[in-house]
Amino acid sequence: MDKREKRTAITILANISDGKRAYEGMVVDVSRDGLKMKDIPEKFDFYSEKYTAVITHQDKNFKFFLTPRWSKTSGSLKEIGFKIISPPLDWIRFINKLLGGETAAKPVRN
Repeated sequence: MDKREKRTAITILANISDGKRAYEGMVVDVSRDGLKMKDIPEKFDFYSEKYTAVITHQDKNFKFFLTPRWSKTSGSLKEIGFKIISPPLDWIRFINKLLGGETAAKPVRN
């Protein structure tokens, strides 16, 4: 049985903070409880204690607390997979719509 959430490709610019500095990166893959970002500067602290991200899509701001799951460095940039801690209901609805029009928000296990 596959326990991974359904994912979809997307291209959205986002701001992310490692608790010390804020950076811009590109969100390229999303699910209800996770996201993958690329083009994050190498100096981003993968071992920080606090991560936040703000994604703006069509005049809607989604703010998250995140936990990094994996990281891959290519040159001076990183690609990082994050778990979203307690995803907001608006985010779940947005992702369900992207995944094919599902309208019912399903609880996400943390």
